[in-house]
Amino acid sequence: MANWRKILVKATLLSLGLIAFLSGTAAWATYPGTNGRIAFVAHFSGTWQLYSIKPDGTGLKQITHLPATDFLSWFPDYSPDGAQIVFCHDMSGAVELYTIHADGSGLTQVTHDGTENIFPRWSPDGTHILFSTLFNGDFGAHHLATIRPDGSERTVLTNVLFDDYQAEYTVDTRHILLGSNTDNLLSAIWVIDADGKHRKRLTQAGLKASGPDVSPDGQHMVFYDHQNTDVIGETWVGRTDGTQLKQITSGVKAGNPSFSPDGTKIVFNDGHGNLRTMNTDGSDVKTILVCEEGCPLPDWGAKTR
Repeated sequence: MANWRKILVKATLLSLGLIAFLSGTAAWATYPGTNGRIAFVAHFSGTWQLYSIKPDGTGLKQITHLPATDFLSWFPDYSPDGAQIVFCHDMSGAVELYTIHADGSGLTQVTHDGTENIFPRWSPDGTHILFSTLFNGDFGAHHLATIRPDGSERTVLTNVLFDDYQAEYTVDTRHILLGSNTDNLLSAIWVIDADGKHRKRLTQAGLKASGPDVSPDGQHMVFYDHQNTDVIGETWVGRTDGTQLKQITSGVKAGNPSFSPDGTKIVFNDGHGNLRTMNTDGSDVKTILVCEEGCPLPDWGAKTR
């Protein structure tokens, strides 16, 4: 079975190799609201598609019916109101961004540049999508960029000679947290201004941290360690300024953590890619869905009105 703890895309899709599926994937932005459904990618129908499920493990629904693909790095992210999901897909021959209504209607292609656009995240007001766009295929390095959901106003934010990935806005939209190998580190969590300036490292190099998800109240983040290594890491929480860091799992092999909209729970993938939830202190771990080929990249959306 594949190592479902690792999934960071570190190269172009031609050499993607999914550096170890589920050890390093995304941190999805979680915005305040009533807990809704959890979106994820799964291989239940003979190919990878987007699904959602209730937090108690009932009500499984298939959202997409897209062409067959071996590409599983969709990185779905619910819009702040829970009505739409942004994701990436290779159906055009390149990895582009798409949006779709949570009920499976209204599929819309957002990017059309023929390159690799990954790790999409909504802005807190739902007017923009933050993502990583490939600028160096030889080294699999990406800049951060933003774009409107209608495909207009594409703006590149960062221009460093390193890989910037798994980025999301803080709730007040003033800053962006991201994973990066800046300064030749394996990985660390950094913070920048919303315009891409004033980069500051938040985690120590030894943690090899990535995948930050900001809590709905904007005060805390959850992330995992040992990004870009062969070690299956664990999950941590801390304040968004990088202080009060605490490991909350041990032996669970928890990846891809995402806060619930009410801030009381975290959904994540265990070492086999199954969907599990826990309290924000690591207690009350529950399995909500077992998937033979993994249920990667969960994101917890708000209940729609």
